[in-house]
Amino acid sequence: MDSGANDPIGARIAALAARFPQLDPARCALFDEPVADRPGETTPVLLAEFHGTRVDDQRALRRAVEAALAESGPPAAVEIVRAGWLPLTPRGEIARDELAARHAAAAQARRRASLEVGGFAALDAAEQDTFAYFGTGARIRTPCEITHPSCITVGNWVSLGRYGKIVMLPGRVFAGTTGRLARLHYPELAAGYDFSGQEEGRPADLVFGDGTSLGDRYFIICTQSIEFGHHVMTASDLFVSDCHHTFEGVELPPILLPPTKGRPVRIGDHAWIGIRCSILEGVTLGRHAVVAAHSVVKDDVPPYTLVAGTPARVIRDISPRR
Repeated sequence: MDSGANDPIGARIAALAARFPQLDPARCALFDEPVADRPGETTPVLLAEFHGTRVDDQRALRRAVEAALAESGPPAAVEIVRAGWLPLTPRGEIARDELAARHAAAAQARRRASLEVGGFAALDAAEQDTFAYFGTGARIRTPCEITHPSCITVGNWVSLGRYGKIVMLPGRVFAGTTGRLARLHYPELAAGYDFSGQEEGRPADLVFGDGTSLGDRYFIICTQSIEFGHHVMTASDLFVSDCHHTFEGVELPPILLPPTKGRPVRIGDHAWIGIRCSILEGVTLGRHAVVAAHSVVKDDVPPYTLVAGTPARVIRDISPRR
């Protein structure tokens, strides 16, 4: 039983749902999960489906629910999952005997290094489970190519168009492999280049906020951090990168060198980016910023500002009238 005044676990979940309207007490389950490589040991996990229409930050919500759960009793790891994720019995109740297997399968799915999906459809449930979070009502249309989806948080009601490509470059991509081809192809040149430490400082964290929509043929490269806010809208042929290829002061070809460790990119809530635009590393677009078609943005854009050109320049202020 997952809720009810006579059930201590149910009472805790009911109290959480009263505090967090994003949670449905009938779609929350607290269970003990076996600890990998530690026979006989378990750890408590709360699985909670997101519901309702409230725009939110899923990662912040998870942390807040974890803190609230710890206040009311023994702590537990919390995972917010999309509506409809929890297994149900024919009577519509949570199938508790299937929870551990379902959760373990999702954990295994997040180990996938890439998704390469053809055809005109959308990612199915198994493919959605490869992401750090895949939101309620979210949709990624195919064909698409995505590496290391476990580094990506897809918010609720997100929509990504067809022919998209996302290249995630976390540190583990470079560990033990950086410079290998350079040393094979150009041993004399590579001898003078230091490849050590390239795996450090690459969290590769990509977030699509609730309600964000990208057009077709987007191309995103992330080794540091890229964040789309809530209800960001972009046209087709978007390019966003938080890093660049190393090419200065070296003799080795850029293709054999790791990209820079980059600078975070932040695209604020309600931003609108026109067709065939590029957002380069270190850029912050303020709330409700607008980028005109065919622009290359290499500097920060203040909130409520229209920019255009290559490089993008401020055209005018578009602040709401008071």
